[in-house]
Amino acid sequence: MYALMRAQQTSAPVDFTRMRVFCVDELCPPAPSDGYFWRQITKEFASWAGVQPARCRPFAVDAADLPAMCKDYERAITEAGGLDLVMLGLGPNAHIASHEPPADFATSTCPVELLSSTVDYILTDEVIQGDVCARAVSLGIQTILSAREVLVLASGATKRAALRAMLHGPITPDVPASVLPRHPRCGVLADRDAAP
Repeated sequence: MYALMRAQQTSAPVDFTRMRVFCVDELCPPAPSDGYFWRQITKEFASWAGVQPARCRPFAVDAADLPAMCKDYERAITEAGGLDLVMLGLGPNAHIASHEPPADFATSTCPVELLSSTVDYILTDEVIQGDVCARAVSLGIQTILSAREVLVLASGATKRAALRAMLHGPITPDVPASVLPRHPRCGVLADRDAAP
């Protein structure tokens, strides 16, 4: 996605300089010092898009009081006028952000616990050099649903069952992504391998 956006900058440039960037989720320490998910955002998007560092808001996962940090994060989103777009990956077990099944659909931004299968999945990434904490911080599901638009990205055959359950199954906490189709402006970008 980010590579396609960057490629289009040559033929159809977009001014991203006034954009504010918030994080969807982040691993708690131990993790790369510049964050695991935030590093991806910085490398794959902010580094070439010209988004000013002062307009970027990563999670402070090393905060002594994570619930208080999460409340401050929600406040910052509100002060920014809310979220225009939330771009989400789809987990193999249909988790969204870091909300594992069974998910609480009423959450605001909060600390969460990751399932061991998700930790194992993260450990397959070459960025990780060492342990991964099973604790993370995530935008709340209500926070995501309050955004003006939601875009779900799914790639690879390992996401096919999750995408099928999201699009064609009942709304259930056992499939966190199943709540997204009720958003009035939710889109999905999937490759052929992930398409149900």
